[in-house]
Amino acid sequence: MVIECIGLPGSGKTYLMELVGKELRRREVDYVNVSANLRNRISWKILRKIVRAAIYLSADARWLRDRLMKILGEEGELHSSFGVCENEKYAVRSAAVYSFVYRRMVRSPRIYLFDEGLVQALVKFCADFRISDGTFRKMVTASEQGVRSSRLVIFNETSMEESLASVKDTDRRAGASGGPDGEKLTQILEEYVRLNEVYRNSFNVLEIRKEDDKRRKLSRVFGRIRQILSNT
Repeated sequence: MVIECIGLPGSGKTYLMELVGKELRRREVDYVNVSANLRNRISWKILRKIVRAAIYLSADARWLRDRLMKILGEEGELHSSFGVCENEKYAVRSAAVYSFVYRRMVRSPRIYLFDEGLVQALVKFCADFRISDGTFRKMVTASEQGVRSSRLVIFNETSMEESLASVKDTDRRAGASGGPDGEKLTQILEEYVRLNEVYRNSFNVLEIRKEDDKRRKLSRVFGRIRQILSNT
């Protein structure tokens, strides 16, 4: 089973996956926090590079790459508006990697946690390139083919104001510079809001509010996990 989050920066995606992981450990359920491992373990970073390099040995991955590029062709010439993503080919490759590993994970007895997974990767790319609602929906549909039955997507809801404050505070504490700021930061967050809404209206999600207490969040997440597992 795969569990992933979508939502604005600062909405608590990483925190929620840490909470879920602790509760799974308490219940002695086998799980892997994939996002945390990719951030913190060199061996996982190396493994990601190997998977990205070998991904197109899979016929399914090559099919998805070609399918996504054909869908993007409907948008005409593409340009990055905010400098978040390298280019459309890199974004397509990322989607293919996620889809490739998801298909194996949903067949596993383990639970795999992503604070930012397949959908968030597509949201970031489509927001940066201002991809239309219809094309975004087609890209998601193609990428998620065969992985929806044992997968939970959680939407972490927070306001634009809270997200802006969180991004600015994180950049200030990290001494970061060079990313979108001011008006551009607001604009790209508005694109995130647009695409998150498209996904929520088109596909099944579990909605969690940032301000909900820990017990309520976990109760809702584990209630949905039980429901999904009972139907598979």
